Amino acid sequence: MVPQRPTPAERTTTRTDVELLHQFSGPDQIAVDALVDGFERERGVSVTETTTPKVSLEVKRRLLRERPPDLWVDWPGNTLRPYQRAGVISDVTELWEASDMHAKYHEGATTASRLDGRYYAVPINIHRLNNLFYNVDVLDRAGVRPAEIDTPRELLDALETVENATGAVGVLFPFKNQWTSYVLQLWEQVLLGQSGVDTHRSICRSDPEAHRNAIRDAIGLVRDIADYAPDDAVYLSWEEAERRFVDGEGAFFPQGDWSASVFHDAPDFEFGTDWDHVPFPGTDGQYVLNMDAIVPAADAANPEAARAFLKYAGSIDGQRRFNREKGSIPPRTDVPVDQFPPFLRAQMAAFTADETEPVQSMSHGQAIGPATLVELQGAFSTFLLDWDPDDLYARLVDVL
Repeated sequence: MVPQRPTPAERTTTRTDVELLHQFSGPDQIAVDALVDGFERERGVSVTETTTPKVSLEVKRRLLRERPPDLWVDWPGNTLRPYQRAGVISDVTELWEASDMHAKYHEGATTASRLDGRYYAVPINIHRLNNLFYNVDVLDRAGVRPAEIDTPRELLDALETVENATGAVGVLFPFKNQWTSYVLQLWEQVLLGQSGVDTHRSICRSDPEAHRNAIRDAIGLVRDIADYAPDDAVYLSWEEAERRFVDGEGAFFPQGDWSASVFHDAPDFEFGTDWDHVPFPGTDGQYVLNMDAIVPAADAANPEAARAFLKYAGSIDGQRRFNREKGSIPPRTDVPVDQFPPFLRAQMAAFTADETEPVQSMSHGQAIGPATLVELQGAFSTFLLDWDPDDLYARLVDVL
């Protein structure tokens, strides 16, 4: 006899906790623990954490089994569109409007949380993608001033100068396991730096034909930048690249601000003295962002506790706890900055000062749909094998 699945009502009566599914591990787990601990202390409701490196696959598997997690961590924006269309995520517009989140969130975060005018997620952080980290000592020895590098093409000149003047490599560029997210992210920054935000947004709106030269130019520059990566870059992981940057083996490391949490923890490696950052060349004044958000299942086993967790995750205390450990900035505008390290305070100031609309990321699925993102990642995976710019160009135009 096949056992009957419990109904949502039956599951609710037997659950006193709330389940949170996420992908965080290592240092990021500390951030989740800080958020969960704050919620449990405030509400007296226990949180069961389930971790997996592939959240979207696990969510889909459990939705098919009609046993979804109460909540999961995902990227907001277009990533959530298929879930919304299938009716498997909860509309939490009432929660947004009844709390102060509606008035206190940055506009970019509220925009990413809405689909067709309704809210389906609560962002818990903002990451900036267009950072160009640099090792101060290496650049001083090379005589390179990063603030004077205005375009991606000028960055190439700086990389050559570094390698000619020092024993360091120009750029730490991890390729291990064909890590396509990094290369796709770099291509996106180069595209923005060379051709501007209007071109980027037009391409994201499925108009690549009008920007063939911009796409091709950015591909060529990524390949040229890769020439200044370590010889063993194909075996280099993101974590190893960070370690080498701290050790002074590379001059530049283009990456999201999450890497700064690693730099902060490194002994004798001080922000402003040993390492620093500038916006990726050509993107000064732009804040290319990605966010993590808590997403509620429509068929949650404990909907009341799930909504309570969402409310706490969107509160001042919840976002202070999470972002201070995660190495990101809060999507709320009123979280006190004095408890954050100097680098994150600088990121907050840059976000606040940016008068343009934040740039939704292609490489992290906010500006494009999930199916398109998977195809883009596949195209860049092939590129890392053959480094054929013409093939990648044709595939990108077709995908986008």
